[in-house]
Amino acid sequence: MTTPTPQQRVHGALLGLAAGDALGATLEFMPPEEIRRRHGVHTEITGGGAFGWRPGQGTDDTDLTIAVARAYADGYQLGAVTEHFLRWYRGRPRDIGGMTAASLGRIADGEEPPAAGAGNGSLMRALPTGLARSHPDRCAREAAEISAVTHADPRCVHACVAYTAIVSALVEGTPVPEALQAGRDTTPTVPAPEVDAALATSAATSLTDLPTTGYVVHSLAVAVWALQQPDSLEDLLVAVVNRGDDADTTGAITGGLLGARDGAPAVPTRWAQQLEYAPEISELAPALHALRSHHPSAEPLQA
Repeated sequence: MTTPTPQQRVHGALLGLAAGDALGATLEFMPPEEIRRRHGVHTEITGGGAFGWRPGQGTDDTDLTIAVARAYADGYQLGAVTEHFLRWYRGRPRDIGGMTAASLGRIADGEEPPAAGAGNGSLMRALPTGLARSHPDRCAREAAEISAVTHADPRCVHACVAYTAIVSALVEGTPVPEALQAGRDTTPTVPAPEVDAALATSAATSLTDLPTTGYVVHSLAVAVWALQQPDSLEDLLVAVVNRGDDADTTGAITGGLLGARDGAPAVPTRWAQQLEYAPEISELAPALHALRSHHPSAEPLQA
């Protein structure tokens, strides 16, 4: 297989996230036993699920990832990210995480969002920062502040900072062990030992031993496990989403890492062609890639 270019990795990361989301949406909230009974092994983007998705439709995972990507493409400002979130929230999305809903509801009312809650709602949308930023300090700062818009818990912030460091390294073609080390080397403002443990998830762990709940630490551990496996993006995403529970978000978070590792050609054409966001992703990917060289370390950070 030809080594993917950085731009193909950026494109692949966005497609991988959207594909993992759409593939897993059918299985959200189901235990593995029910999935096997109803679907056998679920391998296709068919829609349906608890919220009656159209095939290829983005859930809140892809919606909010695209919102962040748009904010970067327009010229990053945290206020613009928040406004994109609020615009989406005011559109009354059919599926929205509890912490995200509580936070955006309070922001819409002019109040401060709650600080507690370690769901995976900010990790699911963190990907664009790692795609757009190559300088570690800037990447970490922006990942942290975007997480804190809705998820200020130290576990969420640390997970987003580490995840985006891994993504940024993968885009540059860094081998997986070194990319994971880049994530482990991030220094959180507030220590989060559970996140450190997730980042240390062994490749030898059985996937059946890894929970796929909405807890940010669980989602990160599954993605770290998958990234270390030699299997294809397709096989790994199928395995992950068939674990059920928070299948769409776990699939999205995992798909983002695998797409950054393997590039857009690794995303099955039959999946990519069904993704409703695919045309916009094709436009956003080069825009995010171009941003990677526009912010040298000497440039002052935005307030």
